[in-house]
Amino acid sequence: MLRVLIDRPASELMPADRTKAEFRDIARRYPDLAGRLRVSYAADETELASKLARAEVLVGWKFPTAGLGTRAPALKWIQLTGAGVEHLLPLDWLPAKVKLTNCSGVHGPKQGEFATMALLMLHSHMTFFATAQRRHHWEQRLSSLISGKTVVIVGLGGMGGAAAQSARHLGLEVIGITRSGRENPHADQVLPVERIDRVLPKADFLYLAAPLTAASRGLIGRRELQILKPGAGLVNVGRGGLVDEAALIAALKSGRLSGAILDVFAEEPLPEDSPLWDAPNLLVVPHVSSDDREAYMPRNYDLLLRNCRRFLAGRPLLNRIDPKLEY
Repeated sequence: MLRVLIDRPASELMPADRTKAEFRDIARRYPDLAGRLRVSYAADETELASKLARAEVLVGWKFPTAGLGTRAPALKWIQLTGAGVEHLLPLDWLPAKVKLTNCSGVHGPKQGEFATMALLMLHSHMTFFATAQRRHHWEQRLSSLISGKTVVIVGLGGMGGAAAQSARHLGLEVIGITRSGRENPHADQVLPVERIDRVLPKADFLYLAAPLTAASRGLIGRRELQILKPGAGLVNVGRGGLVDEAALIAALKSGRLSGAILDVFAEEPLPEDSPLWDAPNLLVVPHVSSDDREAYMPRNYDLLLRNCRRFLAGRPLLNRIDPKLEY
């Protein structure tokens, strides 16, 4: 019997009152696990703390990490209901015996739709028209078909891979940038991150979907934006710390960037006095590009149960986090 403790959903926008019903609905698809899991739920931090002592699997997002090994002596595995782990860094609190996995891939379907929308908006000058509208300014701009343009996608995990698929459906050439540079079925070409300078001049669009680590922080700064193809558009759905926001604003004001759509920011919620609010040709999206009120947590539970099946069979878990790589 594997004791699983499910904490509240990661976002307040997710319906916490549906947690038990949603999990049970997904669990019906796994009859082989019936009777092999003992599932409990935590509605708040107090209940979480009281139930941790017996939990073997913790399912959650933000939780107190100090002394976790003492407070949860039976814990063997933590399944995160989000993709990034930067809020848990450094991972020196993680007991050596405890495996850590994330929900990479759960975001894919929604992210694919968002990528299609964002790329078409940038290509059709929608961020420019939105800025012009706020200024009561009429200026026409034409666009050709997007097919044949080039997008450079940094990070080809669950979200970046979904964006790459959508880009190819639109007829774009997809160049991927990853740590390893290994081939990917959804990209025409993949290069290691050290060679990003070679492809930035080709990019009609730069799409950021990488995790935030010590190595990726500030990856796109003033120099990279100057190398980028003049008039390119930028989308960031990874983490705000990937981009030098001051340099991004300067590139928008100078026209070096034709537009940007940001779903993530260095500080969230975005402060009221942030200059990003008033940057020209910039759309602020409040970190919702990949979230889905109806399907996000059910997809999480499906991944959890697939991993429970693997755990009980002694097989490697999906989406295992490497503490050294920070993703």
